[in-house]
Amino acid sequence: MATSSTTGTECSEWLVRVPDFLGVAERRAAVFPSRPVLGVWRWATRMPPAEQGCIKLTFGGAGATLAEPVDPGRPPHITGSAMLIFAPTREDVLDRLKNDPLTKEGVWDIKNVQIYPFFRPKRVPV
Repeated sequence: MATSSTTGTECSEWLVRVPDFLGVAERRAAVFPSRPVLGVWRWATRMPPAEQGCIKLTFGGAGATLAEPVDPGRPPHITGSAMLIFAPTREDVLDRLKNDPLTKEGVWDIKNVQIYPFFRPKRVPV
């Protein structure tokens, strides 16, 4: 399994949790005005092919973290984002997060990101 000191093209899967700064709901919505969940696909569809390598978001592996479960009829209280990312090193994940629109627009509190090596013993199609 790749670690933060691994070199080459070997990939590991990483569990990532990035908190939002407080009071950034409007700023978050402005980054992805049509449908916030579509912003997840920027990892796979908007990254230039030369940069893709093995750094990619796991299919179906991203979404918003919430303060409480969704209550029908009320907007969710988003506290950040969580995702599964394939990348060679922790530093590659962090570099990608630093260049994400949510970081650049001051939504994500990148200084408090949590990045953990992640392993699923058995993968099943989604």
